[in-house]
Amino acid sequence: DGNNPRPDLRPHVVNNSWGGGGGGDWYMGFVDAWIAAGIFPQFSNGNSGPACGTAGSPGDYPQSYSAGAFANGGAVASFSSRGPSAFAGETKPNVSAPGVAIRSSVPPDGYAFASGTSMASPHVAGTVALVWSAAPGLIGDIAWTRDLLDGTALDAGDLTCGGTVDDNNVYGEGRLDAYA
Repeated sequence: DGNNPRPDLRPHVVNNSWGGGGGGDWYMGFVDAWIAAGIFPQFSNGNSGPACGTAGSPGDYPQSYSAGAFANGGAVASFSSRGPSAFAGETKPNVSAPGVAIRSSVPPDGYAFASGTSMASPHVAGTVALVWSAAPGLIGDIAWTRDLLDGTALDAGDLTCGGTVDDNNVYGEGRLDAYA
């Protein structure tokens, strides 16, 4: 009923596999509130590739962490949206993760293979959960966690949409490496 809130019961990371066209700021206040509460905002980057500048909102926000998708073998998925972001040319996605032919649950009680950045984003959210489980002192430290994910990603230098080998608008900082 809105009384006696329990912020200690908030989630640590929220995976978001939804969004719209790039440049929409409607969700920005919500994402900012999550960050202020120590909630890691993980988003899929969108499935409008291979054109450049196709990152979707709210994954294209500078404060959101977004995932692009790659296939078995490491090649970026053709559908994976690419940056730069509509917000000050921010590099997007932040990182890429497996997103092609991923086994996923389907209603009402089955499994199927699916592809999309919505399949890649949970890999990143899960990695955040693993890191925070292994090092509880990092819970809520969004900036440090982003730096850790960025710094351990395996470089994938596709400069088609701009950037550098270390950080580009196709793979972001590179391919997610949860083990590292």
